[in-house]
Amino acid sequence: MRALAVLLVIAGHLFPSAIPGGFIGVDIFFVISGFVITQQMVELHAKYPHTFLRAFYSRRIRRILPSALLVLITSYCAARYFLGVVAANDFTLDGFWATLFLSNFHFQSQSLDYFAAGISPSLIQHFWSLSIEEQFYLIWPALFLITGYLNALRVNRKILLVTLAGASLFSSLYMSEINSSPIFFNSLSRVWELALGALCALITWRKSSHFLLEVTSIVALLACALLIHQSMQWPRATTLPVVALTCLLLARAVPTGALTLLSNPVARYIGDLSYLLYLWHWPILIIIKSHFTTLGTSEVLIVLLTTTALSIATHHLYENPLRHSQLLISWPRTTILIGFSSVAIVATVFYALHQG
Repeated sequence: MRALAVLLVIAGHLFPSAIPGGFIGVDIFFVISGFVITQQMVELHAKYPHTFLRAFYSRRIRRILPSALLVLITSYCAARYFLGVVAANDFTLDGFWATLFLSNFHFQSQSLDYFAAGISPSLIQHFWSLSIEEQFYLIWPALFLITGYLNALRVNRKILLVTLAGASLFSSLYMSEINSSPIFFNSLSRVWELALGALCALITWRKSSHFLLEVTSIVALLACALLIHQSMQWPRATTLPVVALTCLLLARAVPTGALTLLSNPVARYIGDLSYLLYLWHWPILIIIKSHFTTLGTSEVLIVLLTTTALSIATHHLYENPLRHSQLLISWPRTTILIGFSSVAIVATVFYALHQG
């Protein structure tokens, strides 16, 4: 599923005319994130009932923070070298908010049009989605624990998620269809996607996987990517089938050892790289675009090859060693302290470098 999502996003960025709805890959990511994180929370709470939050946030820091900070710092250096001092200065403000995982609010406050043509976007504009996910990860574990102290444990969590999803979806539809407010970067308009993914994780019933169902769902998602057009008024009613199809695929039970379109070794490896592919492809694409008048076959190949090479190298030489470090796993408090300190230091440096 992650492989499908990231390939749609990258394809949409490289071929916006041919695949105008490639951005639905982000919506798929949100649902997957809600699903995977909630599964992990259930497992961690069962294993570490008294130190659940410490274990959860230590794990999230090892997974998310090292690669995010690496891409932010590298992108700043690239902006200064390839785009000049002015672009680098603009980057420092974007980098400050991205480091704090608040870039979606920052870009929304600038009335930024995600789909604007002819405007040079930020090298880290794509961090907006990462910010929304981290905001959800900050709030949902606390709510998860609170409901754990109430009666009818599972029911309460499910009711809470349904309520959150309903309120967020209503807000999203109201702002997009009635109020006409730009909501692409709005956290409130995205919570329902993460909440429905989380709800899928709490539903113990699983329908046996059927190859035809999987193929049909994937084809339908690809059709959405081809038929949905770019609009600042997203998410909206047309987001519902995208989220529903993603939930359907997540809710299926895949037989052990089965090779399907989404569980074969190639798809799994791309899925493992998906976070890094997402992080690296955008700054590389923007830098290439800034140096060529058109994005032809050669330029597309440069973007794809550079993105793939950096993602593979980062995954094996940097991300995995830190993520699976026994020292960091054994000392969750130290991991959390290092994580928050790193965020504070990088954010402070970006803020200090910015010349308003």
